[in-house]
Amino acid sequence: MTSRETAPDHEKTSRFGRTLFATLKQVISENWYWRRQVWNLAKIDLVKTYRGAALGKVWLFAKPAVYILVFWVSLEFGLRSSSSINGKPFLLWLAAGVFPWFFMSDMINTGSDVYRRYPYLVNRIKFPLSLISTFYTLSLLIIFTCMMAFTIVVALLTGVHLGRYMLQLPLVMVFMFIFWLAWSMALSPLSAISRDFSNLLKTLGTPFFWLSGILFDIGGWPRTARLVASFNPVTWVVQSVRDCFIYNKWFFTDWESFLPFLLVLLIFVVLALHNYHRLYMEVPDVL
Repeated sequence: MTSRETAPDHEKTSRFGRTLFATLKQVISENWYWRRQVWNLAKIDLVKTYRGAALGKVWLFAKPAVYILVFWVSLEFGLRSSSSINGKPFLLWLAAGVFPWFFMSDMINTGSDVYRRYPYLVNRIKFPLSLISTFYTLSLLIIFTCMMAFTIVVALLTGVHLGRYMLQLPLVMVFMFIFWLAWSMALSPLSAISRDFSNLLKTLGTPFFWLSGILFDIGGWPRTARLVASFNPVTWVVQSVRDCFIYNKWFFTDWESFLPFLLVLLIFVVLALHNYHRLYMEVPDVL
């Protein structure tokens, strides 16, 4: 094959790379310029969620607490399969998996179709679409941060020793934020254009929940099954949070799970930039 034949392919690849880089700069610039509005919209979204409720912010913890309590009672007294894990209470192990799931469940169901949630912002000419995914993900991250703080307090009050591995929890949350922001930006334009695609994504909640090790330890799985599960971002998040609370290890030392997560993260970042560049002008017309 001559250089003339390969030149167009190199040119296309180079053009694709330049487009992605330009879109990345655009998204970062938009989010930085509108950073105050992003923060304010995230807070407003939280207020709207619990507006009119007498107990207000108590509902941030009520639903997850009931969820965990039901599973704990079922496993403890029904299946009699719960026991302490790595010297930590099973209830703490369960909370370290269920609390992250509430964040990720909302991102799977609503974050992947966020433009339909805020059509009035989509149709504003001067409002960048990338900000919608950002402030929605940020509002959920604020709730998740409160849940983690609550979990830490309860663990300390019950005499559980939390070691230096808790220092990595903010880094895990940063990776969570980046991945699910990319998820939202990659899939929301497609969901806005096709309701069938949106409905398909909403069916992923159940398999993600039951195949991600939220209610069971995947450490006992065969190595091939664990390797496949490591490409599931929900599994990585749950395991990494439990590394902080339960297993007492640095998440980045487990390369068999961390590298597949980074690969999936890179794929979704590329998809997010590509879809945003190709479709952000069409979304307002569709909605």
